[in-house]
This record gives sequence, C-alpha cells and structure tokens, in this order.
Amino acid sequence: MNSDDGGRGTERGGPSAGGRRGEPPAPGSALARAVADASLALLRAGEGGTPRALVAAASRLLQADIACLYELAGEPRALILVASEGGGCSLDPLQRLPLDAPSLAAEAARAGVVQGAPDGEGAAALLDAVHLRDRCGCAHAFAIPLAFAGDLRAVLLCAAAQPTLPQAEAVEIASALSSLFGMALAAAEPRALRARIEELEQENRALERTREQLSAAIAEARKTEAALRLSEDSLARAQKIARLGNWDWHIPTDELFWSDECYPMLGLSRDAGALTYERFLACVHPEDREGLMRAVDLALQGERPYCTEYRIVRPSGEERLIHTEADVVRADDGTPLRLIGTALDVTEQRRAEQALRLSEERLRLIAEHASDVIFRMRLGPEGGYEYISPAVLEHTGHPPEAWYEDPQLFLTLIHPEDKGRYYEFVEQMAAAGGRLTFRIIDRSGRTRWISTHITIQRDEHGNPVAGIGISRDVTAEKLADEEREQLLRQLSAERSWLNAVIERSPVGILLLDQSGAQIAWNHRAQELAGIGAPPGQAGAWGLYSLDGRPLPDDEQPSASALRGEVTSSRELALRRADGGTLAVLVSAGPIIDGSGRPLGAVVVFDDITRLKELERLKEEWTSVVAHDLKQPVTTIIGYATQIERKPQVAAAVKTRAGHILASAKRLGRMVSDLTDISQIESRRLTIESAPVDLPALLQAVVERMAGETEGHAVEVEIRGEIPVVCADAGRVEQVLSNLLSNAVKYGDPETPIRASLERRGDEVQISIRNSGRGIPAEDLPLLFERFFRGRAREERAVGLGLGLYIAKGLVEAHHGRIWVESPSGGFTTFYFTLPVGAAPRRDAA
Repeated sequence: MNSDDGGRGTERGGPSAGGRRGEPPAPGSALARAVADASLALLRAGEGGTPRALVAAASRLLQADIACLYELAGEPRALILVASEGGGCSLDPLQRLPLDAPSLAAEAARAGVVQGAPDGEGAAALLDAVHLRDRCGCAHAFAIPLAFAGDLRAVLLCAAAQPTLPQAEAVEIASALSSLFGMALAAAEPRALRARIEELEQENRALERTREQLSAAIAEARKTEAALRLSEDSLARAQKIARLGNWDWHIPTDELFWSDECYPMLGLSRDAGALTYERFLACVHPEDREGLMRAVDLALQGERPYCTEYRIVRPSGEERLIHTEADVVRADDGTPLRLIGTALDVTEQRRAEQALRLSEERLRLIAEHASDVIFRMRLGPEGGYEYISPAVLEHTGHPPEAWYEDPQLFLTLIHPEDKGRYYEFVEQMAAAGGRLTFRIIDRSGRTRWISTHITIQRDEHGNPVAGIGISRDVTAEKLADEEREQLLRQLSAERSWLNAVIERSPVGILLLDQSGAQIAWNHRAQELAGIGAPPGQAGAWGLYSLDGRPLPDDEQPSASALRGEVTSSRELALRRADGGTLAVLVSAGPIIDGSGRPLGAVVVFDDITRLKELERLKEEWTSVVAHDLKQPVTTIIGYATQIERKPQVAAAVKTRAGHILASAKRLGRMVSDLTDISQIESRRLTIESAPVDLPALLQAVVERMAGETEGHAVEVEIRGEIPVVCADAGRVEQVLSNLLSNAVKYGDPETPIRASLERRGDEVQISIRNSGRGIPAEDLPLLFERFFRGRAREERAVGLGLGLYIAKGLVEAHHGRIWVESPSGGFTTFYFTLPVGAAPRRDAA
C-alpha cells in the first residue's frame, strides 16, 4: 500500500509484528516471511478452506483492515465475492462486480497486474474503491489478480484506513502473493503438497539452525548484558523471520519478559497487559501444565536441560503446539538467577510430519500387501534397489533381502529368449521409462510372464536418478490368451467341419438368422429346389400343402421354428422353380445359444416321392386285400349264423359254428380296420357330415353296447347345454365304441364307466373314464401309434392295436383333438373334441 507509515504491526499482529514502530523490516526478509507465512496458512487450510485462508493471510500479511476474494463466474462475466475478512461495514454492494464495470477489482482482472486506487477524486469512478472509502472508512485500496500458468483464477481486493507498509514492500509482497495464491487456487496435486512439505522441512532445518544461532547468542548474552542490548534489534528481526519468540525469567524478582513474537503465538495482544507467569500458565493446556512446571523444576535443580513441547489454548479455543528450550543462568554458588529460552510454534511442522508419516505408512502398507511388485531403484554406476515389496518372493522365489544384496539378480532370471528385448528396453528406459512384458524363470524353474512399468525420476538438472516401477505376474492372462487362440483355432476347424457336413449332407438344409433372412443353404437344397435362389425371391421355389394350397407365411416350418416351435417330419409339397412338384418330408427347429437366446432356425427337407409311391402301392394292395376278404368273411358269417340257428343241428356243431362266427366277426373288424387305415393314410377317408345330436348319439351307443359292457355300469353325464354339431355320426359312433370297448377291456371288473359331454368354448368335449391300474407313463406317448397294444387286465387282449390309431384319424378328420390322462393308481380318461360350427370337408382326412 502507498504509505510512509512504519506500521501498526504491534497493534494488528501482522507480518511486521515484533518490530519497532516506525522501523519497517528489510524488504527481502519481509517478502520471504510473507511467502512462508502464506504457504503455511494455505497448507493448514487444506483444499476446502483455501478461500478463507487466502483472505486471512492477505489481511495479516498486507496489514489490511478489509480483504475480499472474488472469483470469475457467470455470463456475462462478473467477479463474485466468495470470502471476506475484517471491516465493520456491509459489503453487500460489492457482492457482484461486472467485469466490464468501472471498479478497481475489474481493472486488476483485465490488466493482470496489481492496481492501486488513485488518490483524491480519481477514485470516484471506481465502485468498490468509493464504497470502501465512504462506507467502510478505508481510503487506501488495491486489487491483486491471482493467476497461475497464465490463467486468471481470482482477484483479491484489500483496503486499510491507514497504510502500514512502504509502497515498494507492499507491491512486492502483493506480486508474490498473486502467483502463490493463484497456484493455491489451481488445486495443486498431492505431489506438489509433498514438495511443499519438503520445503517446510527445509525451512524447519533453517529455523533449527537459526535457533542454534540464537542459542549461541543467548550463551554469549550470559557474559555481558550490554552485548545483548546491542543485538536486540537483529534478534527481533530474526525472530520475525523465523516466527520464533524468546523469553527471560528473572527468578529473584519473579519478572517475566516476552518478545513481541510470543504474544501472537499465544493468541494475545501486547496491549492487553503484562504477560505474567500465572497468565502464561493459564494459556497452557490443563493436561500439560503439570509436566511443564515439572520440566522447569528439573532445569532449575540442574537435573535435566529444559527442552519440552506443550500445548497452549488460545482465547479463540484453538490449540497450538509450542516447542521451547532454555538455559539456566546461575550465581557463583549455583543459585538460579535467570531462565532464558526460546519458544517456537511447531504446530504446522508437527502436522506436516504426522501427515507425511501417515502417508508413508499408507504407501508402505499398500506396497507390502499388494500382489504386484513395487520397487524403487537408483540409476547409475552405484545403482541398486532402495525398496522392493515382499510380493517379489511370490513372483520370483527370492526374498527382498536377496535383491538388496545383489542388484544384478534380476538379469539371471530373464528367459534367454527375452534377454535381447529386455536390454533394448533398459537402454530406452532412461529416456522416458516405459512398459515391457517378458518371461522370467523363477527360483523353482517355472516360467512366468511379467509385465513391468517403470517411471523415471530426475534431479533438478533433468538427469535420471531413480526408477519407480510396478511388476505384475500376467502368466494367467498369457495362458488365457493362448487358450483363447487355441479355442479360436478349434472353433475355426469345427466351423469348417460343420460347413462341410452341411454342404455334403444328403438332405436339403436351409439356415436362417433371427430375422428370417437366409444365412446358407447346401447343394442338396438347391438341387431339390431346382434353382440357386432362396425362397422369397423372383422365380424361387416354395412349400405347399399336399392338396396344392400355398402355405400361409405363419404356417411355414421356418416361421414356426423362428417362434421357437419344432416341426418334425411334416409332409409337404415342394414347388420347384421349373414348375415341377416333389413330395418332401420337412423338419425345422430353432437355433439357440447356451443361455437359451434364439439365434435363428434350421430347416431340413428331403425328397420322399419314391417313398410316397411305395406307400401308395402298399395302400392299394391293402385296400384290394381288404376288399377281397370282405366277401368270403361275409359268406362265412352268414353260413355260421344259419348253422348256429338251425334247431336240428347238434349242440357240438352249434358250438363250433359259434366259434367260427366269433372268429369271422373278429376277422371282419380287422378287415374294416385295415380299410380305415388305408383311407386315413391315403387321405381318402370320406366324412359324411350332418347335424348330430351328441347326447342322443352317446345314449344310443351305450345302449347298443350293453352286451359288450356287461358287468360295468355305464353312466352318461350331460354337463350344461350341448349344441348340435356337424359331423359324421357313424364315424363318431366308431370312436365312442372303441373308447368304451377299451374301458371294458382295461378297466377293473365291476367298476363303473362314465361317459360325459360338455361344451368348452367353440368345441364339445366328450370323455370316457374307467377305473383301473392306469396306463404306465412310458406308454402314454405311444397309445395312438399303429399296432401299439397296452396291457389289459387279462394280459391277453385280442386285436391288432389299431383302434386308438383309427380313432385319432377319425377325430382329426373332424378337425378335433384326442388325448388321454392317466394318473398313477387312479382313473384313466380319454378325451376327444368336435368343433362347433362348419362341417369338415368330405376329404378332411
């Protein structure tokens, strides 16, 4: 600040406190002290308290009555007040200063240099200077831009009623604080904090040296009090630089003298009165008073030198740590006359030491418990390992001690094939560090893959002095990579094999992706289709039903497969691209991955034209045989019936005629079954549809089969209203007769049989239930197959095992469904349905 006043350092407790009024300290020492004081203040504050620490430090070092910190923010750009200290006036008008407005702070921000408020009327145009002068009584103001690396961080506005520092010194300190505070606001990284701690340690060592010098000065003062008075001024200046206080206790008179630095150290003002021994003890922490007085007693008794640390509690409640040393001046007879000593506030130093110890301890714990090897090694002719973590034993089989003793141990472990690459890496490492993955052979002879990353540390001249590195065992990753490569090769081979199987398969194969687009189709598929284009393209082939109708898109086997359904051995017609038609057997299914996610579909088909021709010939032969057998069987039945009815025929002959009649009827049913099978399989089964009253039909069938169901009570149950259906009454009776016959054949004797009717939606459901031992679970899927016969109660049921197969064909010809439910040890129930509505086609089978 512009001032010729020597200062109010004693009253304000700022950086010049402790000097004689009217005698400013040397600029160089004041600048150093200011920078050190500000640095320690910022270090104490931490990141969260930096703005408050800035204004506090600025107010103290520049001896300002008001200090305000502004940061750049907002659009349009403006200076926003973020912290302030001092002053008893309102700063509300100064909360926001537009960057383009006439203010002292804005000028400093735009110019990038310290700006002082002009004298007299020149300050009238500056908003902040006018407010500080008229409202706060501070006529002397200046603004300091805080920048770091060319980037403006903030602006510090300071003001005082009367200047206390010479202008040159104030400008010099302000310029230094501009860079220091700018760097603090840039939130330096932890490495900068460590560097700062090292600087503080250097300052502490300098202070220790100063203390030793002062101790020597105190010893010299024992010889002559006059020499002490001559050095009083230099001692006071040294104390201000070192922030070191001294005291002198005249024991006979119980007078205690304190230097100016002791008062702010204790948080007291010299104007508050004399600092007596009792008042001093009141500042000492209650837990440390007894130890302090004990140390004084021991020093006075000559048993122990006076050197101790204790806590003091300032009036604000803040605790500080004081380190003090003193010598005892004695009379010729050994009586203590004076106790002369120094007091040094070591709070920040001890905190920094503690933080450094904690940081080093954390790093040590991390390094010693890490699975990676962490090391630091000196470079140069006398190079060697300064530290290597315990994980090196797991990685190499050699303990850390072996590496400290033999710096060349690592070279003996490198795999012979990788030594050339390692030496090239070492030559390049000194320039910029780097990363290398290579093999070593550990102590047990096992080969390991190691990935090492090294960072180079340099001295102040840029010369490499040390390397800090991390080594990781990546053997598992390398083996996984090799295994993955092997799996990829295996997958490629399997893919080639699969492609060969698909391409050379004797059946047509079509592969589709999840969207239904073709992925691939083999040569046989193209051969069957008669063209090289897939379905859906111009001139392409397609699948049709056996009656020649095109299949709707949603009924295509590929569409069903893409929905997750499986089509097995479905007979369809293949319309070739040349117009010809083939009978094909089509199967299709979804392709899913291991997690069940659909990937696409596969369609397999083959030409069954020859098989269909053989089947046709077989069916024709069956039909011819069945037709040719009907006439003789009818004749046999007729003659056997006549013989059985003639009264004059002997009883033995009638009995034989009865056997012939039963066998002929059984043979007639077999012939009829063969005829039905032939019609069903050739899809020539004729359905004569007409309105059918199902309750009446069911009742009539039960009555007509009364003789066959003798011994079983047949119960007819009609549930609700049963609509009339369009069906072939004869074929429905055939199904009912077969199911009732099976209920008698396979049910327990003398147990009832229940026949039920009920409507279910658009269908009428008919069920036949009998009581018995049930059908084995393994037989259920086979019941409706040709020639399958279950185990009847007598274990010798007659028949060919075609009844249920024919019943299924008849029901499906009516577009119905048939199934069976047979819980173990309970009832067995056969169900079939007939749709309500339009009659089935005559050739529905």
